Amino acid sequence: MRRPVRGVTVLELMVAVSIFAVMAAMSMTAYEQLTARADFSSVLANLVTSIRLTRSEAAGRGVATAFIVDTRNNRWWGIEAPSGWNLGAFDPSNPGVVIVSDTFPTGTGKTIFGPGAGYGSALSAPFATVPVISSQNPALPFCSFCNPATGMGAVIFQPNGAASFAGSPPPGTALGQQFTVQSTADGRTVLLAVIARTGIMEVFDR
Repeated sequence: MRRPVRGVTVLELMVAVSIFAVMAAMSMTAYEQLTARADFSSVLANLVTSIRLTRSEAAGRGVATAFIVDTRNNRWWGIEAPSGWNLGAFDPSNPGVVIVSDTFPTGTGKTIFGPGAGYGSALSAPFATVPVISSQNPALPFCSFCNPATGMGAVIFQPNGAASFAGSPPPGTALGQQFTVQSTADGRTVLLAVIARTGIMEVFDR
C-alpha cells in the first residue's frame, strides 16, 4: 500500500528559511572579520616593510633617512634626510627625495594610528625601557616621539645604523621609541618599537 505524499507546511518552510537566514548572517559576520584581519595584516606588512626599507636605504645611499608618521592623517613617508634636515620644516606637499610613502586605507575596518590609550602594557627585554606611556601634554600614548601639536614624528636612521627621533620625544635616555597602529574592525593593536643605538625594529602584536 502506497503512503500518501506529504507536502511541506508553511510553518516548516518559515522555520527552514529562518535557520538559513541565521546561518547566512553568521557566515557573513565571520567572513567580514576574516577579511578585516587579512586587510590589517596586509597594511601592517606594508608599514613594516616601509620602515625597514627606509632604514636600509640610509646605509645604501650613504645619507641619513627619515621615516615620518602623520598620526592625524594616517599616512607616512620614508625620505632622504641630509645634514640640516628637521621635522619642523617638513612639507608634506613637497617632502623631498621620497623613498616610500603611503596612506592607511579608509572605510569600514580601517587601520589607524592608535588606540588613544596606547599599547597598554610593558615590553619585554631588551625593549623594556621603550616608553609605552607618553609623558607628553596632551598625551599621545600611541606615539611616544610624536609632537602633540601636529601629531607628527620621525625616526631618523643614520648610515651607520643608529637611529634618533624627532617630534617630541620624552626626555631622558630611553633605549628607543614606539608607535602603535590599530584595526578598528576588531581592536587588534600592534606596537612598533625602534632601538636608538642600532635602529633595529621589533613588532609587538596583541
